Amino acid sequence: MDIDMHYYGTYALARAAGLAADVAQRIATAAEFVDDSTDTEVLVNPEGARFRGESTAHHPTDFVPNNDADDQIQVWLPFHFLPGAQGANQSQKLVCQKDSDIAKEMVAHHLNLCDAPYAVEMIGITAHVYADTFAHYGFSGVSSRVNRVTRGSIDLVNGDPIAPYVDRFFGKFGTQGGLLRNFRNSIATVVGNVAEDTTGALGHGSVATFPDQPYLEWSYQYELPNLQSGPHDVHRQNANDYMEAAEALYGMFRAFGDRRKELADQKGPMDFDKIQPAVRQIITLAADRDARIAAWLAALEEGKLSRDSDNALAKYDHQPWRNQTNMLAGLPQPQDASGIPVYHFHQAAALHKHYVLRELLPKNGIYVI
Repeated sequence: MDIDMHYYGTYALARAAGLAADVAQRIATAAEFVDDSTDTEVLVNPEGARFRGESTAHHPTDFVPNNDADDQIQVWLPFHFLPGAQGANQSQKLVCQKDSDIAKEMVAHHLNLCDAPYAVEMIGITAHVYADTFAHYGFSGVSSRVNRVTRGSIDLVNGDPIAPYVDRFFGKFGTQGGLLRNFRNSIATVVGNVAEDTTGALGHGSVATFPDQPYLEWSYQYELPNLQSGPHDVHRQNANDYMEAAEALYGMFRAFGDRRKELADQKGPMDFDKIQPAVRQIITLAADRDARIAAWLAALEEGKLSRDSDNALAKYDHQPWRNQTNMLAGLPQPQDASGIPVYHFHQAAALHKHYVLRELLPKNGIYVI
């Protein structure tokens, strides 16, 4: 998903679920910052504390980190392509599945951390990962032949707004969005069994950003159907998937508000049925990202997504949280970090990654670390 859903849509759904405006904005900022947090520099405080950022993103076309199998495991699997744990082998189990049982288990686990000091930021991170299962399903967060799509099979049924982008994307990055060495073979190379090969597509690079366009109706065929555990011919209506995501996020925010009543808006939540028409109108808007963002803001201001007109949401800007990160080295006392949202973000991100890779995936038969 893109910023229109991860930030603006997330904020709107949190507000509709009854959370206070400032809490909803922290959740939304954390959700979008998952796509921006790339700094891992160790900052040393004069008192000796060492602060290290948690990397939760790389640009999909950034070759150097993305060609590293360990980096794919540390970033793409836990934060963007949560494995669905379905299928007969490891490659199939690593494929992300929409609203999977494993995703619901993650949500339940993180809701149980609602009293932690980093709980708000954790809910934001969870919102990003959970929402992405409704867009990134059918693809895995490692370079794999499972992700390969027959280039000529992609049909954008109603994709006029992004049609000019298609040829530019594949012209720049090549077929499959840029092939990397295969995940399984790169592991074998480490122990000297086989040579590296560049046959794996990473994530949904083989279909560009089509899963991230909420309004898009489209279809495609996997290049190697014998590797799939699901259908070879796929027809997707993103709007339906995104509406399911919106309702799921709304439910998670309601559950969080019920557990942390002091973070709720005194005027209470709106039922999802009440906001559903407005949300669907925005999601089905066949327009570019800026127009979709404007539609979320207009619906908020018109009172369609909260009890009153809401114009409290600031434009998303990653720089304040980056500035907060740089401040950590100069804090008079290391414990002052406990009042800084970006510190809580990195706490939550580290815990989330450890939980997913070390507990959740092995519990469901996936061992990658």
